[in-house]
Order: sequence, then C-alpha cells, then structure tokens
Amino acid sequence: MEDTGTVYRIEVLSPLGADTIRNVIPPAPIVVGDTLVMGLVQVSEDSATPQRKIFRLRLGQHRVETSPLPDDVWSSYQDILVSPNGRYIAYVGQDTTPANPGTYGIVRDLASREVVIKGPGNGGCDCDEDFNHARWFAPDSFEIAVAHGNSNSGWQRISGKASARSIHVDTLRDEPDWH
Repeated sequence: MEDTGTVYRIEVLSPLGADTIRNVIPPAPIVVGDTLVMGLVQVSEDSATPQRKIFRLRLGQHRVETSPLPDDVWSSYQDILVSPNGRYIAYVGQDTTPANPGTYGIVRDLASREVVIKGPGNGGCDCDEDFNHARWFAPDSFEIAVAHGNSNSGWQRISGKASARSIHVDTLRDEPDWH
C-alpha cells in the first residue's frame, strides 16, 4: 500500500468542447482565466522513480501539453503547486551536493524556469512520509513549510509574493494544517 497512489481521469467541459485528461495526480488542477487548466500528471507507473509532469490544457485546442518538473524537486514531495495566475510553481527542492545537503522552499517562473524565490537550505527529516507543505494565496502570494526534523527545529516557513520577489522566513513549532 505504501507504493500505491491514485490517479484520476478528468473531463473538462466548456463551450469550446470536451477534453479528457488522464493520469492526473494531486493536488487538484487549477483553472487559469477562462481558457487554461493546469496541474500534474503521472507519466510512469514505477513508483520508485516517479515521473511527474506539469500539464496544460488550453480549452478548444483539444491537446494536453506537458513539461518536466524542475530537476531539483524533492522526489518524495507531494504539494507541487501552480500559482492561481498560472505563472509560478512552488515546491520543496533538494540539494544533494555535499557542501549544502538538504531541502528548501522554492518558487520558479513557469515560462522561464528561473528561480524567483529560494529559501534557506538544510531542511529534511529521516521520515517515511512527506511532512512539507505549500499553499498559494491569489494571485501570487505563497507559503512553503519545510520540515526540519533532523535538527528538531520544527518547520521553516518561507512566505512572500512571487512577483515582488519578496520573502519572509520564520519558524513554526507545530506542523501546518493546510490541507
């Protein structure tokens, strides 16, 4: 049971027609404006090396476009979130270099893939489940909580506004209840 996951088939109906998106995974897709649906799809059944991609469905084109997730997305992280305006992606990244190991909160511009916000590193825990969290507030304000269980430091929260490239960092003692 630990290596299973649920995928969804979603039908999108609009005045421009109907489209079906297969293998959709949580979190739920978002609607951007009147013509775009975005979210994540699972493109591999091998749970040891999850192959997730960002999808875009432009209503009326009847074609689902996909693009890879950034290389630094922590493979166990689940809350990979597209911003309500469709411009950014927020997630927990992982640095595997010996000089700076650990996880960190990050926001990227989806079009350019440029790092807009990157929180301090050294997060992580020796755990079998994902204790990190992210959420967006319309249109481009965010919070990302990175577990710091290895140092018994609770959660490091980075919050800010992506378009302004502003960031605030503080510590939460209790796990966020954002879901």
